[in-house]
Amino acid sequence: MGALTAAIAAVAVAVLPVASASAHDYLVGSDPAADAVVSSPLDAVKLTFNDRVLDIGGNSALVTVTGPDAATRHFETGCATIADTVVSAPVALGAAGKYTITYQIVSADGHQVSNSYAFSYQPPAGTAEAAGTEKTACGASTSTPSAEPTTSATQPAAAEPTETAGSPQPTAAASTDIGLVIGIAVAIVVLAIIAVVIVLLTARRKPKPGPGPGPGPTPDE
Repeated sequence: MGALTAAIAAVAVAVLPVASASAHDYLVGSDPAADAVVSSPLDAVKLTFNDRVLDIGGNSALVTVTGPDAATRHFETGCATIADTVVSAPVALGAAGKYTITYQIVSADGHQVSNSYAFSYQPPAGTAEAAGTEKTACGASTSTPSAEPTTSATQPAAAEPTETAGSPQPTAAASTDIGLVIGIAVAIVVLAIIAVVIVLLTARRKPKPGPGPGPGPTPDE
């Protein structure tokens, strides 16, 4: 049993880093939250991810806030900043209505992850309204440099689509599908290896058959 345990542990050590590296970062919390109704002036957007967000310079993390409703004016007042798993951007909202937060980051595995969600803004009467701008406050397009060539979540080796400010974003779910597929594949391989090890150890422990009974007495001549 000791040999079996050692074999299983060795396989786990070998494959766990592969499974961990295959998953892209994903959003685990945000302020404001998706579909939230904000009733007081908002001065920043904060996005929290499950893993470290890479800061490779050149606006590698981008956050835009557009609205209200169908309008596409920008209400972020500065560039996004990265603090480990949290990406923040300063904002000053305008009139009441629905706003869209769009983000793009480089996840810990070096791939771009992007998505967008909406929230509603219903401030008290008399609240100052920012005018917003036609372009993003950072003055740069939302195409982001990556730590390595990006790949599509569904088609390996194909370039991941980049985004422009205010344009529809690819979903985060699509970017994490490949991690799930690789994780399942790794689990199947691990189970297959464990099964082979068990069969081999069982075969080695199976007792060999003892010698059969000797020849019977021969009839008298």
